[in-house]
Amino acid sequence: MPTPHLPSLNLIRVFEVAARRLSFKDAANELFVSPPAVSHQIKALEENLGVTLFQRENRKISLTAEGKRYYLHVKRGLDLIDTATLAVRKERKKQRFVINTLPNIATLLLFPNIHEFQAKYPELTIQIDADISRVNLENSENSETTVAIRHECGNEPELTYHPLVKLSLTPICTRRYLAEHPGLAEGDFTGCRIIKISNDSYQWPRWQTQWGLLPDTSNELVVSTVQTSIEAVKSNIGVAMGYLPTSYQFMRSDDELVLPMSEKVTRYGECFLTYSNKYRGDKVIQDFQQWVSGIIAKEWPDKII
Repeated sequence: MPTPHLPSLNLIRVFEVAARRLSFKDAANELFVSPPAVSHQIKALEENLGVTLFQRENRKISLTAEGKRYYLHVKRGLDLIDTATLAVRKERKKQRFVINTLPNIATLLLFPNIHEFQAKYPELTIQIDADISRVNLENSENSETTVAIRHECGNEPELTYHPLVKLSLTPICTRRYLAEHPGLAEGDFTGCRIIKISNDSYQWPRWQTQWGLLPDTSNELVVSTVQTSIEAVKSNIGVAMGYLPTSYQFMRSDDELVLPMSEKVTRYGECFLTYSNKYRGDKVIQDFQQWVSGIIAKEWPDKII
């Protein structure tokens, strides 16, 4: 509902056409109305504003000084409305494909390769949300996420889970750090700094329990993500828990990284592609599942434990 202080958008549109064409007749032709109707609406707008917008001279019209100033502002405003409307219509036609994923999956797998999938579906707007929290896919009507890559399978009957890759744990450090702490190769953490991830308090205890090793936790550094733990390791300040197979990719890009106890590996669940059951059979999702499985096989060949 328009405010009492503003003229209707219809009056403003009629004024813009008449001012642009400087002819009530030509404006009437463009707007598919009669010339008297245009003249009547311009008069109504002038009465609303309290100013004269056009000088009428026989069959010719011209803008007054107030009319010229008003036209510049009106045209700018209508152009903005037209641009916004076109953008909304274009966005509506272009489907969004939203991927919620773990940050390390986004960094190592999706960001370097997503252009391949996008080339297959150029009509899609692909959005990657890297977040450790689990989005609510169960309420798919209110969720903007199309698919999610999750660690561990949930108990949601409304969701479909496809296994992608099994995960494991084993410590990781630099060659230099191992040389400075040779006992690490035998499970001796004496004098070592333990690097932990703040949102994953189970990684070290799970590995320790299986192998009966109890690192001294009095000297530790807590970081926020897998990537920052690897950066800390690269700085030669401690030993982190490596997630396999992602650690193999880090090691491939930096040959200074090593697994000091590569034979001591602990299973740590699995990653799944997840989506609402209502999308079961969706061709884009099926193609994405096949594509991301192929990327995993390419990036982590023969290293999936």
